[in-house]
Amino acid sequence: MFDTLWITHVLPVWLLQRLGALSLVAVGLLVEKHYVGRTTTFANTVAINIHAAFAAAPLWLVRYANIGLIVGLIALASYASRESLPGWFYLISLVYSSAVVGLLILVT
Repeated sequence: MFDTLWITHVLPVWLLQRLGALSLVAVGLLVEKHYVGRTTTFANTVAINIHAAFAAAPLWLVRYANIGLIVGLIALASYASRESLPGWFYLISLVYSSAVVGLLILVT
């Protein structure tokens, strides 16, 4: 009963392959309307980097992922040290919101 994933029996393969990215889009649209947290920024930049590493990523996506990794590491370090970041940093974080990253994973 617990030796296989139930979801693999319910959803078609094409949907299972996109479920992670679709989940990011859903979370982004429902939760991150005005603000993207620092830990979320880090997780999203890791997600786009992993996608770019294993996909035939175009140069613009590689650059977006590389910049994002720097942004994500700054966000994580700031969170760990409990230091606030300037307001403009949170505007940059919107570019790495779950919805944006999820859509980019879906289309590339």
